[in-house]
Formats: sequence, C-alpha cells, structure tokens
Amino acid sequence: MMQIELNKSGSNSLEKRYFKNKTFSHVTGNQIRLLPFKTNPSGDTFTEDFKSFQGIIGELFRILNNKSQVELKQTDSSFKIELKEIIVKKAISKVETQNIEELKNMLSKIFFDEENGLIKFNIKTLSYMNFINSNNAIKEVSKFIFDIFLNDNFDPNSLDQDTNHENILHQLILQCLPELSVLTSKSKGLTYHNLFPEIKERFVEDFAFLAKNSSFLLKHVEDFFKYYYFHYLSQLILRFNDFGIAKARIKPIYYTMDWETISETRLLSHTVGWKQLNKSSESVFAHVNTIELLNYIYVDEKPVEDYQNIINICNSFSPDEKEKFQDCLNELIIFYTENITVFDTGKNWADCDRLLELDLFYNNLSDNILKGIYSLWFKIKYQFENSSRSKPYGDYSKWYSQFGKVNYTKFRGRLGNTTVLSQELLLFLTRICIGSEDKIRLKTLWDKLKDRGIVFDETTKLEITKLFEKINLIEKKSDSGDAQYVKSTI
Repeated sequence: MMQIELNKSGSNSLEKRYFKNKTFSHVTGNQIRLLPFKTNPSGDTFTEDFKSFQGIIGELFRILNNKSQVELKQTDSSFKIELKEIIVKKAISKVETQNIEELKNMLSKIFFDEENGLIKFNIKTLSYMNFINSNNAIKEVSKFIFDIFLNDNFDPNSLDQDTNHENILHQLILQCLPELSVLTSKSKGLTYHNLFPEIKERFVEDFAFLAKNSSFLLKHVEDFFKYYYFHYLSQLILRFNDFGIAKARIKPIYYTMDWETISETRLLSHTVGWKQLNKSSESVFAHVNTIELLNYIYVDEKPVEDYQNIINICNSFSPDEKEKFQDCLNELIIFYTENITVFDTGKNWADCDRLLELDLFYNNLSDNILKGIYSLWFKIKYQFENSSRSKPYGDYSKWYSQFGKVNYTKFRGRLGNTTVLSQELLLFLTRICIGSEDKIRLKTLWDKLKDRGIVFDETTKLEITKLFEKINLIEKKSDSGDAQYVKSTI
C-alpha cells in the first residue's frame, strides 16, 4: 500500500511555512516552483522590458556563462550611456590617432544605436544588454527561461563565436568590453518545474538550428526566446484550467496577421485566442497557490506535483488509498479556511460554499478527489477576489496578460484585443520551421507551426500565401494546393 500523508509538522511543514509572526500568509515556490511572477511589483511595471526583451536576454546569457551583471557607477547617466563611455574611452586609448573626435564619432555610429545601446554584432555582446526597469524582480524571468529550457543539457561553449574572423574594429570593441565577474552566489530555492517536456524538446531542436548561423541568432534572439516564453506560459495557463481532467496536450492558439481586418464570426470560430487566454490567466495565482498547498501531500515520500500528475497517481490508487488521499485533501481545505477569516463586507465561507454548490464544472465532476481539488482552488480564488488581496491577485496575473498584450495582440475596436503575428515574426518562424531544408510543402508548414502552438483559419492562410507569393517564397510544382512549396529565406 502506498504511503500517503500530509506534512503538518517539522521545519518544512504547513504550519512553519504559512505562519510568520503568528500571521497566515500565502507563500509559493517552497514545494514547487511554477512561474516567475510576483504580486509586487505588478506585471504592468515591466511593459517596456516585455517589449524589448533585451534585458531578459542579457541576464539569460550571463546565467548561461555563470557571469554577473557588469557593475557601473550609474550616477546621473543611464546604464547604456555609461557602458558606451567606458567602451569608447578604452578603445580610443588602444588606438594611436590624431583624430580622436572623428574616431569617437565613428565608433558611436557603428557600434551604438540611437538610444546609446551596444549593437549586437557578436555573441559576447549579448551579456551586456540590460533591463529598462531597474527592479530586480524582472531577472526572475531569465532564471525561469534558463530552468525550463536550458538548465540540464546546454553547453554554453557551443555558442562561442570565433573573434579571429571578426574585422579589426569588431575585435577592438570586443577587447574593450568591461570584464564580467564570475557569479559567486547561486540562486536559492528550487528550480522551476517544467510541465511541458515536449515544448522543451522542440525548443532545443529549434535553438540548435538558430545557433548554427550567428548573424541569424543575433538578429532574432529576442524573437525566439520571447515566443517560446509566451508559448510555454500560454500552454501552462490553459493546462491549469483543465485541472488534470483533459489529456495533457498542446492546445494551439489561433493567430491572424496584424494587417488583416477580421469579423466577429471569424473570431468566434477560433477555439483558443486572446479572449480565452486572458480570461484564463486571471485565476493563475489561485492555481499556483492551490498546487503549492497540494504539494504538502506526499505519496511514498514524494510531493504530488501538478494536477495532471495527481490524477495519474490517483488512478493507480486502491479504494483505501483514495480515501486516505481524500482525507489529506479535506485537512488541507480545513487548514486553509480556518486561517482565512477576513473578507469584503458580505462575503464569507458560507457564501463561497453556496456558490460552489451552484458551480456547473464542480457539479459535473464525479470523482471525489477531483471535487476536493476543485473545491480547494475555488475557495482560494474566492478569498483572493473578495478580500484586500484582490489587488496583488490581479497584479500577479498581469505578468502574463501584459506580456501577451504588448507582444502578440492587436486592438480591434469592439472585438477587443486578438492574437496576431507581424510579417517579420511570421517570416522568422517560417524559417525556423523549414530548418535545414531548402523548402517544405506549404501544408507541412501549417503542421510545423501547429507543433509550435500556432494555427490559422483558412482566410489567414490565404493571406499568408499571398504574402509568400509576393516576396517570391512560393514554388509551385502544379496548380494543386498540395504541390505548393515554401522556400527558405537563408
């Protein structure tokens, strides 16, 4: 018989973790780490960093190379300006010239953009990209991407770019980059738990292709990591809302092109789009807290992980084991509800129970363990939405909703925001799908994009085909649609 118990005593128990100074507080990431979001600051604090993604990439590449951020004085000037001044000053000191101002201007024009940011001309420059917002909370996104996609099987040496083949000016600037110190302190706590190994497998395959061409990588490194980050988060949020009942699989998201005009009828035919994603993301903090609490239940001395894994474990239980697990679930619910007592006026646990009894999803559940899990989530969600904790609850979900909104949606009047791709991003993803082939069937392209979480309706497919024809990417073997090929752009 399996050993099933709720961890109620000891240094890592419910009582120890949830009570600080005799006050109950919600804590996540001790039993299982799922998301890099915070309740403070709010996700909309980082809109510019979400759009740029350069700071996140810079921190990611520093993690990959076990390096810490370059330390600058940053007195009255920005990081970019100060870094530029250090590099240019050092470069000038290495060159014998009578025309110092001309050299300074030339280096500025060639190696720095209009906002004084260092231009990416070599892999080594990626580690010098910095965040726009100085709040350290954003760094956790880089740690998350590293843990989910790169942690256990990535060799940073595979990205080493031979500087001997660089031109003399490139070599000069590379020699003048400030030294990055070795990272001495490792981040505390658990690594982030990957619930989609199949997404990681696809990522590793695509990144290996991207990294073969350094100029291609440098041009699209933000596009690549940004998309996979959004793809993973979207699938995670959709999976949470299944509560482990549906078969674990990738649910592709419907996109249109940003230049299209779309109708309400078309939008209604899109089974998963921004409306569903945004709505699902609102309760993500309730899910993270529910799964954290559930992981104080141990089966054969191991925490139970996510909903899907719990269902898989419970399917192998004997009737006695199911009853024991259910008892642990009931204890968790009692522990939680007894320690949350403050609500908005007129709200209380009796009102929550009344709403739960009316809930259609709950009433359609036949399994008592599933009912217990859903009940715990429902109660956690209720207290967040009906107490002083409603603001941090919303601020947490904005880490996803604001990211998706600024990068992958377009506002369409009364239709609201819808998920879109730009022409540039479409062409990049098409190139990734074609991989090392010279060309692939158009039909194969749709399948490969679907594997990466992207689907289009027939109208959008027609728009894309017209675009490909216009820029000479379509090759026809005959008039048949099945005989259309998409050519590589590299």
